[in-house]
Amino acid sequence: MLPRAWLRWACLLLLATPTQPCPKGCDCFIREMFCSDEELATIPLDIPPHVTDIIFVETSFTMVGARTFSGSPNLTKVVFLNTQVCHFGPDAFGGLPGLQDLEITGGAFSNLSADIFSNLTSLGKFTLNFNMLEALPEDLFQHMDALESLQLQGNRLQTLPGRLFQPLRRLKTLNLAQNLLAQLPRELFAPLCSLQTLRLSNNALAGLPQGLFSHLGSLQELFLDGNSISKLPSQAFAGLSCLEKLWLQRNTISHLPRSIFSSLGNLTFLSLQGNALRTLPASLFAHSPGLVSLSLSHNQLETIPERAFANLSSLGSLMLSYNALTHLPAGVFRGLEGLVKLYLGSNNLTALHPALFQNLSMLELLSLSRNLLTTLPQGIFDTNYNLFNLALHGNPWQCDCHLAYLFGWLHQYSDQFFNSQTYCAGPAYLKGQVVPALREEQLVCPVTQDHLGFQAPGPEDREPGGGWDLAMEEKATWGRCIYSTPEGTVVLACDEARCRRLNVQLSPRQGSASPGLTFNASQEWNLKSSCGSVRVTVSIEALAGEP
Repeated sequence: MLPRAWLRWACLLLLATPTQPCPKGCDCFIREMFCSDEELATIPLDIPPHVTDIIFVETSFTMVGARTFSGSPNLTKVVFLNTQVCHFGPDAFGGLPGLQDLEITGGAFSNLSADIFSNLTSLGKFTLNFNMLEALPEDLFQHMDALESLQLQGNRLQTLPGRLFQPLRRLKTLNLAQNLLAQLPRELFAPLCSLQTLRLSNNALAGLPQGLFSHLGSLQELFLDGNSISKLPSQAFAGLSCLEKLWLQRNTISHLPRSIFSSLGNLTFLSLQGNALRTLPASLFAHSPGLVSLSLSHNQLETIPERAFANLSSLGSLMLSYNALTHLPAGVFRGLEGLVKLYLGSNNLTALHPALFQNLSMLELLSLSRNLLTTLPQGIFDTNYNLFNLALHGNPWQCDCHLAYLFGWLHQYSDQFFNSQTYCAGPAYLKGQVVPALREEQLVCPVTQDHLGFQAPGPEDREPGGGWDLAMEEKATWGRCIYSTPEGTVVLACDEARCRRLNVQLSPRQGSASPGLTFNASQEWNLKSSCGSVRVTVSIEALAGEP
């Protein structure tokens, strides 16, 4: 069944108005005759003279005899959709000097002879889709000099004669997709100097002969996706100076020669997704400055050369998701001034350089989802003025002081972002919390001498009650300003440059109502002194395997 075809003819029936009686089993309109009666056993002979288009859908006749339509010389279009036709007589469509469009789709025949289609000198479009064709005679198209569109999709073709397309010098579109083609003769496409679109998708091609496309100087679109190509010759696309779109996805390509795209100066779209690429030559895309869309997703890339995307100032979409990227050089995206969408999701990235997205001022969408990122560096998005869609989910975010920049940035653009699936993986007391829903004061780091530049008082400072009781002269050695709670359970000493010592009483003094701190919790205090006030938050996290 072909639902699109049915819809087209259904609309025709609704919009057109019958003008005169039709052969039994058919409906006639201004210029069209539509026959869909399953009981129609033969092709009607009394076709009205005004009819130019005739369409048969799911009819039961099996034979189209010699010169069957010769009594209707005005026909310009003949279509068979899902009929039972399996045999064609010699010169079956003879007597139709003005026939421009012939379609036979969804039939049960497996072979054709050239004499069936003799004298179709006006034919511009020939469709033989989704039949059971296993082979084609070399002279099948010998009388079709005017042909511009040839559709052979969805058959069982395993090979093609080398001179099959010799007469088709005006052909612009050739569709060979969804066949069983495993190899192609080197000279097969040589006559097709006017070809603009070539579809070879979903075949069984394991390689391409050198020079296969070298004569296709007018080709604009080339579909090679869904094959078994593992290796490409270095000059596979030589001569394709007009090529704009190239589909190579879903093959098994593991290596690309450095010069493979060197002749594709007009290329705007390239898909390499779903291959087995581990590395990219540094100057792979240097000769295709007009690239607008590039997909390298679903490969095995572990890193990208520093200048892999140099000279691609027109690139708007770059897909690198579903690889094995662990590291990206700081300048790998330098020069991509026109980049709008960047997909880096589903990789193994653990950290990003602060300048990685620098100067990507046009960037609107960035996916960092499903990596191994725990934090993002300060200022990483400071030049991404148009970024409004950021995917962060699926990373083990460590919600401490190092995440403050990302937290603040998300809150600044909270109306534009939806990050409800961005969860904290640590510390333990914040695990499972939604990052944008946190409070800024919860993003704290453990107190360490190396990190904060101060140390806790020693045992000699401890008083019998378990805390520290410092005389004023002792406090003076700590720093110029001593901040504390009224009870003196938390004391912070600071000078002009930094805070140097922190005293936190973890067990209450005798008679004090101040509680101690429990594991995996945080406590906040407002400390005051003659210098002013500060706020201190302390978190205690129990490590795995410890009490």
